[in-house]
Amino acid sequence: SITFVVFTLPMMLVSIVAGVFSDRFSKRSVIISMKWVEVALMSLGTFALFHNPSGGMLPLIVLMGMGAQSALYSPAKYGILPEILPHEQLTSGNGSIELWTFMAIILGTAAGGILLGLTGATPWHAGLVLTALTLVGLAACYAIPHVPPARAEGGVKETVASAWEAVKADKVLRFGILGAIMFWTIASLVGQDIIIYGKSVLGLSDSKTGLPLAAFGVGIGIGAVLAGKLSGAKVEYGLIPLGAVGLSICLIVLGFTTPLLFGTLLWMCFLGIASGFVVVPINALIQWRAPE
Repeated sequence: SITFVVFTLPMMLVSIVAGVFSDRFSKRSVIISMKWVEVALMSLGTFALFHNPSGGMLPLIVLMGMGAQSALYSPAKYGILPEILPHEQLTSGNGSIELWTFMAIILGTAAGGILLGLTGATPWHAGLVLTALTLVGLAACYAIPHVPPARAEGGVKETVASAWEAVKADKVLRFGILGAIMFWTIASLVGQDIIIYGKSVLGLSDSKTGLPLAAFGVGIGIGAVLAGKLSGAKVEYGLIPLGAVGLSICLIVLGFTTPLLFGTLLWMCFLGIASGFVVVPINALIQWRAPE
């Protein structure tokens, strides 16, 4: 819980500034610069684990930095899509980005226990793996097309005011943002709870507690690609209620039946598919309806 707060709180506090940052500069430049920050943070994290394999305070500081970096990175990552894609490719583009985003989140969560198990008394080797992956991501970012800054003036106050006016004026945008808030609230709770469920109910070892989340990640990938294909050349927000019903059914089944390993993996996969049907059209909807 402490590590979750240390990562999430800076992400929350920096997000408003991040919106200004990603508009005043080219989003491509923001993405690349934030990837360089990520390389520095992963390198520092590797050094921290080399210096003190038991952890201590320095890894928590690195984690806090990663929360702030994620907040600065995300608006540029999602905001650049309508700048480089035509409208008819917006949903399929979001399907692709959510597929790989969730695969990274879930596989990273699953790999944590495995990497710690493999590295044993030298956890800094796991840090080296993460640093290498970050360098791959940095190299990939240089292939992003160049885009101009979205605007030349306006600070935090103007950004908040204009965003609030846009949300008040557009009911569809307002419901899209509320839907995103609800989805990520549920996803964060499920992500934490399922790890505890895996240990306390399923009796999984540390190296295997990520299996249910891995199944969720596979489902998200399937759901994200399906949502993109079913939407065709438009933003199909009719998929959102379908996905929301699927989310409810899967969570009710998981809550009332407390299935064993196979059942948990199956329902987590279905939960992921339903999530893809929610998050992909919601992201495309917000990008479509938000002012430039």
